[in-house]
Amino acid sequence: MFLVVFLLAATAAAQCSATFDGRIPRNATKALFTSAQSPFNPKYVLGQNVTWDQVVDFPDVGPSVFDKKVGGKPIEIIINDKSIFASSSEGAETALRRSELLVNNKPNTVSGKKTWFMSFRSSPTRPLNLTHEYVLAFHEAQDYQADFYSLKLGTPMHPRNTTPSYGQLIGYQSPLLTPDHFSNGSVLYLQGYKYASPVQTYFIVPFTEGTWHNLGLYLDYNDNVLQVLYSTGHERLNMVTPMLANNLSGAAPTTLGETHFGLQKRPVGANLTNFLYEGEQELGINETIVVGGIWQIQGHPKNCSIA
Repeated sequence: MFLVVFLLAATAAAQCSATFDGRIPRNATKALFTSAQSPFNPKYVLGQNVTWDQVVDFPDVGPSVFDKKVGGKPIEIIINDKSIFASSSEGAETALRRSELLVNNKPNTVSGKKTWFMSFRSSPTRPLNLTHEYVLAFHEAQDYQADFYSLKLGTPMHPRNTTPSYGQLIGYQSPLLTPDHFSNGSVLYLQGYKYASPVQTYFIVPFTEGTWHNLGLYLDYNDNVLQVLYSTGHERLNMVTPMLANNLSGAAPTTLGETHFGLQKRPVGANLTNFLYEGEQELGINETIVVGGIWQIQGHPKNCSIA
């Protein structure tokens, strides 16, 4: 098994060159997310006539390993029946539910060699419906027509009367995964370029409720490779994959783009070509994901004090 252990030193944030820091101060209120002081876009990506202070909360859970280092706190991102985004080009995405924090179009976060850190855990009060596919983080192309990678949770979206597929595994599969995890959708997985055939899966693990799932995602936009680091709780990050080829830059004009973090719930019974408008979403949705410790550094963790 490919496995290297990394220690997140308490001074890592100070000693590594941070290109983005979205960790939320302990004294922050919901009003931060609608203000110009927010580390994320205060207007997107939300349902029509919805504001961030309506769909963000501060859960009664302890901080993630990345928040703990800087005195930050986790947030809870909510989706409900109003979480229907309307784009200027395609109109209301009636089959999709989404609330996504958006890192604005900043070339310094989606070019060169970067490492994202992030943590996710289940909500203690508003569970997800894991018969659906959820997207927790992804890098969207500048023309909005492709996702270069996507961190997903749940049962992969698939048309009715077909078998869901977790893609072609070329990376890390946890030895703790069982058939029950796949059958009930309690699976966290990272997939590559949206239009690869077949779609490649670089990382797949059980999604244990009530546990922090911590990821480091190294992205080399110059050489089109990535690498995954992972741990649970407050354990050290393990580098669980080698460098893996993946289309991260595409061809002009699909370069750069933006990174999203949050909760996107895809419909049941749809596919990649029609899921914005086709498929089923139940009524009465009130679901959340708990998010912590979103930040990014220049380069690879092994080259700074994180290693």
